[in-house]
Amino acid sequence: MPRFGLTPQEVELKKVISARLNALLSKTPYKKADVVRQTGISESTVYDYFNGKTLPSPESIDKLARFFHVDKEQLDPRFATRPENVVPVDRSHLVKIPLIGHIACGEPVTADQNVEGYITEYFPESVDPDSIFALKCEGDSMEPYILDGDIAYIRQQPEVEDGEIAAVLVDGDTRATLKRVKKVGDQVFLLPDNPRYSPIVLDADHPGKIIGKMIKMSRFQ
Repeated sequence: MPRFGLTPQEVELKKVISARLNALLSKTPYKKADVVRQTGISESTVYDYFNGKTLPSPESIDKLARFFHVDKEQLDPRFATRPENVVPVDRSHLVKIPLIGHIACGEPVTADQNVEGYITEYFPESVDPDSIFALKCEGDSMEPYILDGDIAYIRQQPEVEDGEIAAVLVDGDTRATLKRVKKVGDQVFLLPDNPRYSPIVLDADHPGKIIGKMIKMSRFQ
């Protein structure tokens, strides 16, 4: 039997999600029209979410979380709940992540001589903090998604799926660039989001090495 109206908790939840959406949007160069275009959610629905008129569906929360590159629970508290018969636990913990200033040829990425400092950040308990390092993004090749000065958190792994953003060693393994990866035959294309830039092509004559996948991003203003 259909339920009419919202509970007081759901009414409050609309306000919480609306406030979080607007706060996230204010920290980006995007407008609501960009959210509509990139998520595929209808314009009227997106505006209702931002204005707190409608409670987003789980599918919409998933799309919005991917757009803002945050965990779903950072948008919607419902995703942080636990069944009543399970003891609640803190799903995230504060850890120190090394910020890589440069990469010495032949050395591990997180070797002491490569570390510029440390950043304290929250990650789910399922993430091994020893596998994570941070890079400060430079330039505008990944705009509008990633801006100059953003901090990208990289999980060390040798492979990523097509379309995922990876940190890749180039220039004789001395420089890490952040690009979307696309594999075509024996070549790997490193694709910028900014159409003013050309892809970087990796092959036998122009080698490179994937060192990790971007799993989180921070923007400081």
